[in-house]
This record gives sequence, structure tokens and C-alpha cells, in this order.
Amino acid sequence: MDKKLITDFTNLANQQWQVINDGVMGGLSDSQFQINAEGNAVFLGTVSLKNNGGFTSVKNREPINLQGYKGIRLTIRGDGNRYSFRIQTGEGSKTHKWSYECRFDTDPNSTEEILLPFDDFKPTYRGSTPKGVPPLDPGSIHNFGFLISDKQEGEFRLEIEKVEAYA
Repeated sequence: MDKKLITDFTNLANQQWQVINDGVMGGLSDSQFQINAEGNAVFLGTVSLKNNGGFTSVKNREPINLQGYKGIRLTIRGDGNRYSFRIQTGEGSKTHKWSYECRFDTDPNSTEEILLPFDDFKPTYRGSTPKGVPPLDPGSIHNFGFLISDKQEGEFRLEIEKVEAYA
């Protein structure tokens, strides 16, 4: 399978990762994004449903052109929770307000490879499906990342070894 490495977290200093918790809406969820001793990224924290909260996310603000690829392959170690891989596209320097997401379940304490075909990504904006949004264009990705939501209250931990595109 032809593939393109998007990140394996060996050069984190040059990457633009940002944590966004539900505190932007008054929620109390908390998360971190760090590198462990094995050199893998770890997205961990606590999801709280208090104050209308219930999500936390991390995203990389590096644009990437994946034209010609069929999807994303994640090498991860999960905790049994369901996560979303999210992509935001745009035109020129303008990022669209909606995201495209593909949800995936994790197996607790098991390293696994997960394939997320671009055709399975659905548009979303603040929990709703926006109307009139074009299909995901892999050639115009402005940012990508991970989200935990869906009222999954409590602690979470997602270890990410690498993110690749596959053809």
C-alpha cells in the first residue's frame, strides 16, 4: 500500500499542535498533548459534562495536500473510548468553519492500525450536519486532529504512534 507519513511525532517542535477544550463554551473538561518515553504522542485528560461541557480536542494547524490519497491510517493505542479524527479544509488562506470527521472505536491497551477512508468523513459544525457542504477535498487540508465527545464522561488516554495517508 502506497503511503505518506504525515507525522510520527519525532519533530514535534516544528509542528503546530493546539489543545482546545470545552472551556471555550463554559465547560470543565481538561486535556493535554504530550510525548511519552517511546516518542509517541499522548492525548489525555478528563471529559466533564458539567456546565454543558463534554468535549476536548487537539489539532495540528499545518496545511497538507493529500490529493491522490484514499484516506488516513492511524497507528494508535486506545482506551476503549470512541474518538473522531477531524479535518478542516479551506480555500487559499481561508479555513472553512465546518470540519469533516470520521469516528473510530479503540480497543483498550491494544496497539492497532485504523483506516479512515476519505469517503467516510462527514461534515460537521458544532455537533450538527451543515447543509450544502461539498465533499472532503484532500488537496486543501488546513488542519487535522483528534476529538473525544459523545458524552463520554471521565478520564481518557489515546496514544498516537503515527498518522499516515494511504493510496
